Amino acid sequence: MLRDLDLAIEAGERVLLVGPSGSGKSTLLRALAGLLETADAGERTGSVTIDGAVAGERPGAVGLVLQEPGAGVVASTVERDIAFGPENVGMPRAAMPELVTSALAQVGLDLPLSTPTDALSGGQTQRLALAGALALEPTVLLLDEPTAMLAAADAAVVRASVDAAVREQGLTLVVVEHVLGPWIDLVDRLIVLDASGVIVADGPVRETLAARHTQLVGMGVWVPGAGAPDPLPVDPALVGAPHLGPPHPRQSSEENTRSAVRPRRMFSSLDCLEATPLTVTRRTATVDGIVTERVAAQLEEPLRLAPGELAALVGRSGSGKSTILHALAGFLVPAKGTVRVGDDEDPARLAPGELARRLAWIPQWASSTIVTGRVLDEVLLTSRQLGDDTPGLEDRARGLLETLGLGRLADADPRHLSGGEMRRLAIVSAILHGPDIVLADEPTVGQDRHTWAAIVGLLAAYRAQGGAIVTATHDHAVIDRAHQVHHLDGQPREAPGPHGLPWLSGRNPLALLAGAALAVPAGVASPGWRASIVLLVLQFVLAVAGLTSRRAGLFRPLRALAIRLLPGVLAALSVAWSTWLLGGRSLDLAATGFTRVLLIVLPSAVLLPFIDTDRLGDELAQRLRLPDRFVVAVAAALHRMQSFGDIWTEIARARKVRGIGISWRRTQSVVQHVIALTIGLLVRSLRSAAELAVAMDARGFATAHRRSWLRPVAWRVRDSVVVVASTLPLLLTLLFRR
Repeated sequence: MLRDLDLAIEAGERVLLVGPSGSGKSTLLRALAGLLETADAGERTGSVTIDGAVAGERPGAVGLVLQEPGAGVVASTVERDIAFGPENVGMPRAAMPELVTSALAQVGLDLPLSTPTDALSGGQTQRLALAGALALEPTVLLLDEPTAMLAAADAAVVRASVDAAVREQGLTLVVVEHVLGPWIDLVDRLIVLDASGVIVADGPVRETLAARHTQLVGMGVWVPGAGAPDPLPVDPALVGAPHLGPPHPRQSSEENTRSAVRPRRMFSSLDCLEATPLTVTRRTATVDGIVTERVAAQLEEPLRLAPGELAALVGRSGSGKSTILHALAGFLVPAKGTVRVGDDEDPARLAPGELARRLAWIPQWASSTIVTGRVLDEVLLTSRQLGDDTPGLEDRARGLLETLGLGRLADADPRHLSGGEMRRLAIVSAILHGPDIVLADEPTVGQDRHTWAAIVGLLAAYRAQGGAIVTATHDHAVIDRAHQVHHLDGQPREAPGPHGLPWLSGRNPLALLAGAALAVPAGVASPGWRASIVLLVLQFVLAVAGLTSRRAGLFRPLRALAIRLLPGVLAALSVAWSTWLLGGRSLDLAATGFTRVLLIVLPSAVLLPFIDTDRLGDELAQRLRLPDRFVVAVAAALHRMQSFGDIWTEIARARKVRGIGISWRRTQSVVQHVIALTIGLLVRSLRSAAELAVAMDARGFATAHRRSWLRPVAWRVRDSVVVVASTLPLLLTLLFRR
């Protein structure tokens, strides 16, 4: 990754680190943070020191923002995530609230402190990661493409906040970016790596750019003033031909502008995608169990796309561009409006094979669609699923990989690629089989000039074959090539009303755990199914009292409870069946086994979703005096476990859009599907755990000797009521047994 690197950066120096995609920039930042051996394997010689100390030894000395900031989220709310670093360095509790608020303001993230971190957009998560790094008050700040996912206005806010922090606190800054222009006035020094990880230029930023202008442009560096390169000419024969045929633009070049998008007659046989104005809502569960519904995105003008056309979705970070792409793919059902592809079909209702023929998806985080363990297999997967045995298919796949600079990686594991390489792989994998439509989320992010030109050239070749593209992008050079541009405005987040909290909201995590645990002896000791039914009725009444709120009413919480109970019901049925089979086929014994299991699982399904993992960590450390490192690791792991459902859904979507189907009538197909999703979840979870370890250590966790805690622990009367109410079924059980 890096070779013969001998580098000294003076205190207070501001450095811009650039180089081609895959040149080792991110690896160098991890080395400077002392995190190379946290989760990565490899060989290293030499040493890295900061102020004479081994890098990574002093907690909080270095703040690092990772390339994929979503991987670095360590807490369940915005406030606790930002406070994680200050807690690790033992900052006094009284100083932290003001520091958290200041860090949020610095990066222009105007959100309530209680906002769930898993409800943020990619751009918002990027700014949250920067706020977390600034809150550490480090002496060295390392930023890996901190504005890559941001709109121009948001990126300007971030750069200004970085500049202010560096100047006010006298920080040493090393920032990795592909687009140099906006950073020139904020840095002193330019360091350039070549494709093999060797330093080829190092000096004052303006002088180095002037002296090495031609060389840097030739290396693919986005030198200010050089302009965007011409797209790379790509042989259209490498791209599969969409079945809708060649492009047939409806408008003249004068009409085909990117200003206003006018309403048009809906569905024409010439169109491969049409959407009426869309409103997409999302339900978000906060850490205290509150479910709120908000408008996540609105497409205010109809979108009508013919073969060969390009439509761009633009807007500030968090405006809902990715959400609209998900709706166009059929992943989300709009609250208002409709989406139609091909022959007036709803993409949400298409079988996997037909969906893969109609459209392909390039997600914001390119790792989302990885299914196989080999780059070439990843490219060929959809074509093989669709039964394409065309001669020369593999040659075309290798040709596309060569076009995007991935030819040497054909046999590599795609999960080991750099962020920019992974994105290019997602593009090749989406285009080879020739879908009618490609939905691309920020396809040019993280690319140098050469790979940018290759991507834009490949997309142009795809359009020349009759393919249509909808892209969410901040790239003006891509927007300028669009036939139509749709501007999205962010929607305000809907907050729960003052009387909208379920009674169980905000309860002490230890009280909730105790309530769930007390159900175990009650279920085990229940004398029979008749008594168990009485106890279940009591548990249900208590559940209704705890879940109901004026805002949500009763139906929605009970529906959510029923979904959570489904695995427990299946387990109860399994116990009943085995008891009936082994117990002389006694229905009485089977019913007893069934009701006992439900007695045990019902309280857990009611209480555990209300546990705030951050508050649980507070209680375990401050009240029970468990070791800080153990507590933080458990809380972070539990927070990530809450996202397993989202990961499972994401993997299932990726498989469907890649053409991997499932036949619910064939047991073998269902089993294979579940096994594949489980393995995918395991692989993603292991990778997520490694990234989380790096993110936590980057914020002082590895060397934290004594942590402080943002919030004190508290036990209130309602917490005692939870425990007492949970004891009632056990007391009734003992009474029944007398």
